[in-house]
Amino acid sequence: MQMEATDETMRFLQKQYNKKWMLPLLTFVVGCLILTAFIHHSYDTNRKQVRMITELNASTYAERLRDDMNRGVAITDALKAIIISGNGTIDNFEKVSENLMSDFVQSIQIAPDGVVTEIYPAEGNEAGKIDLLHDEKRGEICRYGRDKNIVTMQGPFDLKQGGQGIAIRNPVYLEGADGSPVFWGFTIVIIRVPEIFTESIQALTKFGYDYSLTKTVSPLSDDTEIVSSSGNIMKNPITFEFEFCGSLFDFEIMPADGWSHGWNVFPQLFLGICVILLLTGLTVVILVIERHRDTLKKMAIT
Repeated sequence: MQMEATDETMRFLQKQYNKKWMLPLLTFVVGCLILTAFIHHSYDTNRKQVRMITELNASTYAERLRDDMNRGVAITDALKAIIISGNGTIDNFEKVSENLMSDFVQSIQIAPDGVVTEIYPAEGNEAGKIDLLHDEKRGEICRYGRDKNIVTMQGPFDLKQGGQGIAIRNPVYLEGADGSPVFWGFTIVIIRVPEIFTESIQALTKFGYDYSLTKTVSPLSDDTEIVSSSGNIMKNPITFEFEFCGSLFDFEIMPADGWSHGWNVFPQLFLGICVILLLTGLTVVILVIERHRDTLKKMAIT
């Protein structure tokens, strides 16, 4: 009878002992779960920080792109001021235009009564001398700019000289005999894209961003065209919208190496695994020490 009781006690102790040896496995599993949660939190935090910084850069570079296009508008404003001061006349158009030319400008034009009469440089641009107000492709937008007295943009469109361009047309009004404004015509500049954005784009790509800039072809159309792009596929980019000369622009950017930019999982994973293995090993050591202590205790009692 006493032997049966002793055997039952031994089996109970063995079960308790086996349960204790589940502790290392439990430590390892819990450690892995905690490490996974930590890495996910780290990834999510980094992603939010990258998106926040990208949003700030989108706003900053969109403003730079506006400033780039304003250089084209400034040329038409300069011609406009000369025409108004000359009461509808401009002397030495070629000389004035030569001083206003830049590497991003395809041509500079004036259009009294909406008819292009002067173009600089003249060579290669002879076909541009047209009646804008009654032209099939340009008439509607030119009449819109004239009637609203606003600067308009049209394009991008293919240039005969190669590449693409955008037309900026600035309506000019003179003071009539009765003091009312009288439409004189347009001052026009054809800017080359993406050449006008060269400095901004180089800075953007230098900081490791992919981008895409699209615009409505005119204030009277919802059709959009790509003005400039890095050419890579955009995945969930930051989009910044702005209006310029009646056209709507969509500026999209994202890090070239994805939204995990600057985040490296391997150091965290390596350190986490080392800590888990250390804790698991420490648990095993504690159980071994406890086993030896129980053995010594039994020997002492015996």
